[in-house]
Amino acid sequence: MMVGGLSAPSKMPSYAWSISAKRCGVGSKLAKVKGSVCYNCYALKGRYMFGMVQGALERRYWRWSSNREVWVDAMIYIMNNKKHIIDTGHFRWFDSGDIQGEDMLSDINTVAWASPNISFWLPTKEYKLIKDTELDIAPNLVIRLSNPNTNMNTLDGYQHISTVYDKDNLSDSEGHICPAPKQGNQCGSCRACWNDKVNEVTYIAH
Repeated sequence: MMVGGLSAPSKMPSYAWSISAKRCGVGSKLAKVKGSVCYNCYALKGRYMFGMVQGALERRYWRWSSNREVWVDAMIYIMNNKKHIIDTGHFRWFDSGDIQGEDMLSDINTVAWASPNISFWLPTKEYKLIKDTELDIAPNLVIRLSNPNTNMNTLDGYQHISTVYDKDNLSDSEGHICPAPKQGNQCGSCRACWNDKVNEVTYIAH
């Protein structure tokens, strides 16, 4: 496949596209900071570290970086022709990894503009990149900035964010509490992460 394949997170209603968390920029630094949301990162342990999985994640990165134009065209085709994605109407970028700079953000944005019937969710910790971008972001692409630390919200000036709180501190959150822990770790009918009307989504630390 020209995009290196898709991932299928068990929690999500539809497919995703991801790369290795080892390629995260800001996230790689936060992973070394105790108390940050990236410390003990789920995508840097467990099944994500299996050779076959890392190979697939790296393949996706190289398919994008080696021929961006082909990658964009292929991704647009998938979004407008893959039945499950069309039926669910939702897609997630990066269940592992993060944006690799302005070029990748631009390509993802191009895919979104060309796929108006799909709602895209892009979680990221590339704060400066998003703040400085001059791209005309597609209305169906929700870029949700992840707060770097648990039990607090330190992000100002961003339209869509996510936070992480311990169970004992959930009352401090002003966000929409992710319902997944109460429903078998599944999104179920919730689509808050993709919803441009939801400013803050709060995940429960685990």
